[in-house]
Amino acid sequence: MTSWIDSAPKKRIHKKELIFLSNDETQLLFEDIRKNCKSCHVMIITKICLSTGARWGEIESRKDQHFKNNQVYLTYIKSKKNRIIPLDEDLFQEVKQYIRDKGEFTNCQESFRSALLRSGVRTVRGQVSHFMMNGGNIRVLQSILAHSGIKMTMKYAKFSKEHLNDAVRLNPLSKMDTSWKHQ
Repeated sequence: MTSWIDSAPKKRIHKKELIFLSNDETQLLFEDIRKNCKSCHVMIITKICLSTGARWGEIESRKDQHFKNNQVYLTYIKSKKNRIIPLDEDLFQEVKQYIRDKGEFTNCQESFRSALLRSGVRTVRGQVSHFMMNGGNIRVLQSILAHSGIKMTMKYAKFSKEHLNDAVRLNPLSKMDTSWKHQ
């Protein structure tokens, strides 16, 4: 017996396309934060989020003891999976100095959201696409983002159209002499 649900017309739902920031958009965001944000924490948290792919709340809640050995230790987070993400040594030193000078982070997400609106930037987490476009490994990215499956990581690992040119540059025939003809 067929139910009315089975015979109802199916409507295709289009998934929202994930985006990532261009270098120009990243610069616009930093300029706006530098000029307009009253909270001194916004700039450093933005740097950490952009360099690690971590969520805002994951970084904003970190204390000094979560930054050690050029890494940020993420515990008690949304995914309930503890993880450790390496930081560039210069950024790590900047964070440690910042916490010594200004104290631990306080809630400043609204100030950050205002900067996003003013600069016209829509997302920051999408920055993980740059990790992949710069030659990153999809399994490493999965670990950094604490995704249980590769499918979720693939959603974030979108590439620019120019990056697709790697299909030509990296294909197996690109390094071979293929000037021979079939006879």
